[in-house]
Order: sequence, then C-alpha cells, then structure tokens
Amino acid sequence: MSSWIYLVGAVAFGLRFLNYAIRLYATGNDRLALPTFGFSIVYLFGLFAALMLDHYASRLLEIL
Repeated sequence: MSSWIYLVGAVAFGLRFLNYAIRLYATGNDRLALPTFGFSIVYLFGLFAALMLDHYASRLLEIL
C-alpha cells in the first residue's frame, strides 16, 4: 500500500530507534531511558509524516 518513500523513512527511523533500545538494554543505564522515550515520540511522528508524504507524492505522480 506504500511506496519506497515510506520504506526509506521506516527503515531509517527504525534503525535509529533500535540503536537507542539496544544501548538502553545493554548498559542498563537509567539516564538513557528519557532520551529513548523522547525519540519514540519523534519516531512515531516520523513514521506518520513519511506515510503522509508517501500518500500525497503518489497522488501527485498520478496527476502528472
């Protein structure tokens, strides 16, 4: 249902979030919990923005 635009965004945001999660798990440092939570909000926003961009870009290409 989505194209490469969403794929690129989802992979990029997913890898970054995975980096935060692995660092938090591996170190067990409580100081990483808040930045991980903060990025989770950015992650969700980024996924929705990529999905919206993907949707409207495909519509624009249909018109052209």
